[in-house]
Amino acid sequence: MGRKSLMTPLGVLDARALSRTPKRGMELVNLRELGIIPGVFGGDRGIHAQGDIVTSTSDGVNLNDLWNAYQEGLTEANRLRDPVVALLTRRTTLESEPFFSTGARAEFEEASEYGEPVGHRPTQAHEFLGYTFKWYDLAARFTWMYLANAPANQVDATAAMALEADNRNVFNLVMKTVFNNTRRTNEKGTTVYPWYAGVAGDLPPAVGSTTFADSHNHFVTTGTATLTAASVENLYDLIAEHGYKAALGYRHVLLVNKAEADYMRNWRSAANGGTSPATGGGLYDFVPAQGTPSFLVPDNLRIENASQPPSTYQGMTVVGQYGNWLVVEEEYIPAGYLVGFATGGPENVQNPVVLREHPNASLRGLRLVKGRTPDYPLIDSFYNRGIGSGINTRGAGAVLQVDSGATYSVPAAYAW
Repeated sequence: MGRKSLMTPLGVLDARALSRTPKRGMELVNLRELGIIPGVFGGDRGIHAQGDIVTSTSDGVNLNDLWNAYQEGLTEANRLRDPVVALLTRRTTLESEPFFSTGARAEFEEASEYGEPVGHRPTQAHEFLGYTFKWYDLAARFTWMYLANAPANQVDATAAMALEADNRNVFNLVMKTVFNNTRRTNEKGTTVYPWYAGVAGDLPPAVGSTTFADSHNHFVTTGTATLTAASVENLYDLIAEHGYKAALGYRHVLLVNKAEADYMRNWRSAANGGTSPATGGGLYDFVPAQGTPSFLVPDNLRIENASQPPSTYQGMTVVGQYGNWLVVEEEYIPAGYLVGFATGGPENVQNPVVLREHPNASLRGLRLVKGRTPDYPLIDSFYNRGIGSGINTRGAGAVLQVDSGATYSVPAAYAW
């Protein structure tokens, strides 16, 4: 094959000549002044044509305006995250955070006139809770011919797909962190812990007069083929006994699939004609959320509208309340599983799941990075996000599986 060449208003230029160091007297050619953007032309496949220089979509929308609009869209997407993720998580840039496990407590003694008190020092075991971190990316590539003929809404569709993919990736990362009961390690070798999972030697700290054994487990089953009210009450106790109570500012959210939500709607306490706790019934009535279609209330009981939970909570669909649980129907929760957790609110410091981001502020969140030709960014652009996860407050959440066996199994949709 002959040498590659590039047609310009000055004639045919040898492609090799463009890359050589100019000799004395040789004039350099500024391709941008000629309207030619390096890297965005058909020269490698033939004669450069005017059609290669595309500045707008077929419906007249400037490509640089699109780029700026996508950057603004990313800013908004990073601010308004999925409500389930927001209620479960908080952010950090740390690779790990310290944690003090159970140790001997200091005790005062009665003072004597001449004696000295017994000295004390902390004996708590010190360990670190680690968080993972990985980079994820997705390319958006367009040919000049596509951009020359496509309307703006088709280019927008590619950006929308990238936003949806990122949202789904972050959501799945959080759900995998919630549902998995095994330990991981991060790039520094620090242990990344799940909720308490009944591991030998893993002793939860005492809370008040409540102490725990290392068999304490927040991944439990109903032990029956169907969901029971008692198992949902026990799930709340698993969290509350660690100190995560409403009096301290926590809201208790129970995420359920529609199948479990429909089943729970029928629960009534013994006082309301239901089965007594002694025979497997529950302590409470399931109270439907405001706006729920008509339901029957016995003559001897009244449910005032004010006592009904709201129909939505932080953008999520509330189907009702059972005991202390605000029951939220979430289609991404697998049938046969329920996730309960205590939250301080969207991205509150008290939330149990930690999302780790890069220490450099400019590298956080979902970013749209220019491709190899910065002056023409849409031709070859990249979406990327650096993110990791881990559990910090290990007693603030628990998972219930509807299964007659005693051993919890991770749902296939959220297995690592």
